[in-house]
Amino acid sequence: MLKTVVRVLIAAFPAMSGLVLATSAPAFACKCRAADIEKQTKGADVVFLATVDSVTEVGRKFEYSVTATRAYKGTVDRETTVSSNRATAACGLGELKVGSDYAFLVSGDTPPYAASSCGGSGPANAGRMEQVEAALGAGEAIEPPAPPAPTMTKVEGADPTAVSRLAAPGGALVLVGFLGLLVVGRLARR
Repeated sequence: MLKTVVRVLIAAFPAMSGLVLATSAPAFACKCRAADIEKQTKGADVVFLATVDSVTEVGRKFEYSVTATRAYKGTVDRETTVSSNRATAACGLGELKVGSDYAFLVSGDTPPYAASSCGGSGPANAGRMEQVEAALGAGEAIEPPAPPAPTMTKVEGADPTAVSRLAAPGGALVLVGFLGLLVVGRLARR
C-alpha cells in the first residue's frame, strides 16, 4: 500500500510542478491598466515621432538613438536618445527595429528620455498617430539643422598664379598650330 502511494506521488510530482510553473509565469508579466491615448499623452512629458537609428544594450535597458521628425508635446532635439527596459515583461519596449518609425510618449526633460509600453510608446501605425493627433493636434515638424555657412580660408604662403603664366601654354599651342599650317601649306604647293 505504501509503495502504491509513493508511486502515485512520484508520478504526480512532475504534473503538479508543471502546474505550479504554468500558473506562476503570468506573475512576471507587465501589469499596467489599459489607458486611452488621451490619458497617456497627458501623463507624458514629451511626445514625438521618430525613426530608430540604432539600439544599444545598456545593463538591463535598451537605449535607442533616434531622429525625431515631429514634436507633439514638449521640446525635443532632432537627434536624441530614449531608454526602456529590455524585457517586455517589465513593461519595456524591447529591441526596436532600426529604420522603423515609432511614437514616443516619454517622461523626463533631458535625454535619455524614459519610455515604457504602459506609457503609450509604440510603432507609429496609422491608428496610433491618429489618436495622438486627435489628442494633441498636428504637432510641429523638427527640421534638420542648417548646414554651416561656408568660409574662405587663405592658404598661408600661397599667392595666386599670374595671368601670364596661365596664358603661356595656350599661347604656345596657338603658335604650334600656326606653324603647322604653314608647313602643310608649303607641302601642298609642291
